[in-house]
Amino acid sequence: MKRHITPLLPAAALLLCIAGCSSDPAPVGPDNTADGTPTGNVRIAASPAAAVSATVRTRTGETVELPDSLLPAGGEFALRITGIASGAEEEGTLYDRSWERLADFDSPQMPRGDYEALVLFGDSLAEGSGAACFAGRERFTILARRTQTVNVAATLRNAAVHLRFGEWFTRYYAEAEMTLRTETGATFRFTPGSDAEKLIFVRAETKLYLGGRAVKAQNGAEVLFAETGIGTTAARTLHTIEVEAAGAGGSGLVIELDDTFARIDGETIELNPDVASTL
Repeated sequence: MKRHITPLLPAAALLLCIAGCSSDPAPVGPDNTADGTPTGNVRIAASPAAAVSATVRTRTGETVELPDSLLPAGGEFALRITGIASGAEEEGTLYDRSWERLADFDSPQMPRGDYEALVLFGDSLAEGSGAACFAGRERFTILARRTQTVNVAATLRNAAVHLRFGEWFTRYYAEAEMTLRTETGATFRFTPGSDAEKLIFVRAETKLYLGGRAVKAQNGAEVLFAETGIGTTAARTLHTIEVEAAGAGGSGLVIELDDTFARIDGETIELNPDVASTL
């Protein structure tokens, strides 16, 4: 009796045959794009830096921290990712995607390549008490089948301004209201006591002008202070404006912005004698 023996294909050869004969594309999965190019992803966190520059009693280069209440939560930042993919099928392809809130970023699969994450909170051109603007950027590389973790530090992009009244000013004047104006025409009013902790945010590299009115405590005479340029702001800086009486019996002011000084002469408004006699 003859026996017919059918040779068996080696396992490796069988796998090659299946792969070579199949016309199906590479599977799309968590580690591949639609064309089978390996991908990776990234987790991104943003944190605002509370520290800003300041001049404290003629000492420049000092650092102070903004109140926690003015710092945005990480998830509130807007996110934009840009870069150039380097996968085999996507070589040189530009990548540009944005999310309105970082909290909505779901770490999608991305082709291999070099990228940059940009985070932004607020508008650097806006001005007001709640107009703080923070921004930051960080570069990263997507590797095949890897998850990267990127922490983006965001710093203050505009300037913060605080105004306070000196001791002699509050003694000499019973009432006062000072108006701060920026180059854009935005105005902010300050009064002694009620605005002691008030912070406003203005554009960086903008000129500041200050003027106002006050009433002398001694005789009730009203004094007007003509608007005067007092200095220029800088990004990531807390500027302190101090308003002080120029001297006993005088009607002028000395304005200190950080470590620079300006004088504003006051004009006393004389009460009409005929009107005064009827009071």
